[in-house]
Amino acid sequence: MLTPRFKLTQDATRVFITVHAPYTNIGETEIDVEGENFLFVSSPYFLRLRLPGKIVENDGSKGSYTCDSGDFNFIFDKENPGEHFENLDMITSLLAPRDIPDVNPNLVETLEEDGITIENEESNENELDKKFSYGFANKITTEFKDIGSEFVQIFELRVPEQVPVNERNSLREKYENHKFSSDHYLADFFDNELIAPYLSATVEWDSPDFDKDINFTEDEVSILKDLPNKHYILTKKEHQQVFLGLVDILFGYCYDKRTTLNESTVESSWTINKLSSTLTWFCNFEDMKEVLVACYRRALTFPIFRNFELCHNVKNDLVSLLKKGKKFVIKCVINIYQMFNQSNDARYILNQLYMKDYLIFLQKCRQEEFDQLCNNIANTEINKNDLGLELEELEEAAKMVQQDEAKIMENEMAVKMASMSLLPDLNKNNAENQPNPPESDSDSDDDYTDSSDESEFLDSDDDLS
Repeated sequence: MLTPRFKLTQDATRVFITVHAPYTNIGETEIDVEGENFLFVSSPYFLRLRLPGKIVENDGSKGSYTCDSGDFNFIFDKENPGEHFENLDMITSLLAPRDIPDVNPNLVETLEEDGITIENEESNENELDKKFSYGFANKITTEFKDIGSEFVQIFELRVPEQVPVNERNSLREKYENHKFSSDHYLADFFDNELIAPYLSATVEWDSPDFDKDINFTEDEVSILKDLPNKHYILTKKEHQQVFLGLVDILFGYCYDKRTTLNESTVESSWTINKLSSTLTWFCNFEDMKEVLVACYRRALTFPIFRNFELCHNVKNDLVSLLKKGKKFVIKCVINIYQMFNQSNDARYILNQLYMKDYLIFLQKCRQEEFDQLCNNIANTEINKNDLGLELEELEEAAKMVQQDEAKIMENEMAVKMASMSLLPDLNKNNAENQPNPPESDSDSDDDYTDSSDESEFLDSDDDLS
């Protein structure tokens, strides 16, 4: 059975449900409403939704079918008039969820209606199992053996199944130190003309014509409706790491938008992948400063434009993106998901490991969590000394070299100018002091042209002809 596209809206007393199911038999269509549950069956389509509130089927209920568009349109009254149904546009989270796994009630702090369970602590057995894990919330342990060596163009860590999670960041930093190019960094540091357009650029979500009425496109809805509605059981630490991983991924997305002037290219999937420690090294982070430092380091090591001020602007772009709200964040993650699927370098594997789960998870999150994440980024300052790349020392040494070169050029220019100003006087004095020429060639033994062999002033490789 196929899951049809659908859309839900509401007013104070009613819920409006549109189901796109073309080429179906209207006479065999079945509709069932019971509390918060809505069921639509019309071969080959099947749709079961769990709404954020209860609706009722009564005399006010209506249903219609539009042949041209293939849309079924339903209207139901809310059981409690005036109640606001949250997240009606979170497509995946409305799909009837799978059964919730058994959990130890002693470990559970909250069991959210949105499908995220937060555990107070983690057992020693789980810690042992997850020592070499990776993927979303470190939930993968054995499913992708030798994944790093199989996708060498995507992952810098070749054997995640052999490198403990707590050692990956230090190995990553050593690798980045080796790859960092001081020449490239300094070239971008001094080349204002090259970097200026990207420093002054405006990302699309900050442009004056940005549409604040954010809606999912048909393609985006199609992606969301095909995702399974999972229930996540996370420890507090895992919950925090998932959000820090989101920052790590979206930083690369913002960098790409700024440096392509909002016109992403075929290289954009590489940029987002390469700038993310989560996606290249399967890293986890403990706090906001740690993840932002990692983002800055990679942005100064791998892409074509490597500028510290540019990194600051990208960080501000990320803050601005998060301020646009949960729905826009999901749209951006869908965009990344699409880029990875279309990549020629098999980056679809990143969707399997991370992005699909992010798309499901983010729909279940509260807006307050995005607000808190946004404030945390905005209040975290990153300095050059934080990066461990000796940027200030490099810049100071380069400036001193520039100053020395400038002094040398000034001195050479001064000497040339002095020579040019003295030349007329010297020629005049030489002409006045020049003795009368000898009467015969026999007295000119000291003449330059007769006193030496021209070959003495040429290298052995010079052509005398």
